[in-house]
Amino acid sequence: MISESVSRRRVLLAVAAAPLAVACTTEPPPPPPPDPLSALAAQARADAKLAQTLTGVPAAAEIVKARETHAALLQAEVDRERPPLSSTAPPAPTTPPTPPDPLAAMRTALDEAVREASALVAKVPSYRAGLVGSVAAGCASLREVLG
Repeated sequence: MISESVSRRRVLLAVAAAPLAVACTTEPPPPPPPDPLSALAAQARADAKLAQTLTGVPAAAEIVKARETHAALLQAEVDRERPPLSSTAPPAPTTPPTPPDPLAAMRTALDEAVREASALVAKVPSYRAGLVGSVAAGCASLREVLG
């Protein structure tokens, strides 16, 4: 028989509270790794900034437009997959100094974008692979336009 000092109600309350105590003391899971599409979006924004410095290149405006579109689509997918904690936009990249030969730097940047996106296609789920593959193909096309 249960003694008068420990009522049935107190025993039930203690049993019910035990899982809560355990849940409150466990550590939260580690944050997920950075989304790989975030790096591609940042690179696209930087490429658009670099393309704005290309004076006298007829295709510069198209490169800016294409890379800004890539950045927006990639960022939208990142935000869809992992909604941002705040309603602020991602920080704008700092403008790097203009290289001595912006056209050569743009070619190199587009080559790097093709390599990174192509390498990522096989590592992302199929619903994201189409977007990443399109970005890789678009960058390859832009690179060909520059010659």
